Amino acid sequence: MSVFKNTGLLVLAVVGIASRSNADTIITVPAGLAPGSQYRLAFVTAELYFAESSNIADYNNDVNTDANTITALAALGTTWLAIGSTATVNAIDNIGVDSGAPIYDLEGDLVANDAGTEAGGMFSGSLLYPIETTETGAPSATDAWTGTDPAGSASPCPLGDVACGGGTAGARVTYGEIASDDSWLDDGASPGNNLAPYYGISGILIVSAAPEPSSLGMAIGGAALMCIARRRYRRATRTNP
Repeated sequence: MSVFKNTGLLVLAVVGIASRSNADTIITVPAGLAPGSQYRLAFVTAELYFAESSNIADYNNDVNTDANTITALAALGTTWLAIGSTATVNAIDNIGVDSGAPIYDLEGDLVANDAGTEAGGMFSGSLLYPIETTETGAPSATDAWTGTDPAGSASPCPLGDVACGGGTAGARVTYGEIASDDSWLDDGASPGNNLAPYYGISGILIVSAAPEPSSLGMAIGGAALMCIARRRYRRATRTNP
């Protein structure tokens, strides 16, 4: 149920968490992707924020910081960006259109075929599956700030806007509902001095072609045992013709 629709934006005092390495199980490499495949990951921030800044870098920094509090996400070594628009930067430009790189949530569900506007793309007007999981692996319970229309451009009420609704105190910002239709980006507008999460997305990730450490260790161990066995066989054949 949408928190925005029923009570306006839910205002909460959020206590910062120094380390969240013990998050619920998240999937950082979706099943079925071959080595060398490109992909991206998307999530909803567990932290809640105001949407009063007109600088897209502030939103990107918040998303990147949140993602990197999770050990498994930090290990990916990517830069995380906000799926949001200010008056001067469109969301589709902020995250970059990477044709052919599928986007998954942190449960391994295919969210979109890529970050484009064609059918199946993130900005086509709908998602293949809603972005509803936070970086901690928990489901999001509230809508998210976007400042964006379904095509990935700045909405009439972008992030940090002070004109929409009139005056700084009453400035409104577009939010999206946790859904798979076009309301995921634009479900209404609410005062930006309330609190809500953001959507975040990774840069391009590549499935590693290297064997898992455990598999590599087994392979090395097996090779060592074979080598020892061969040496013993040679000694036996020399002393026992």
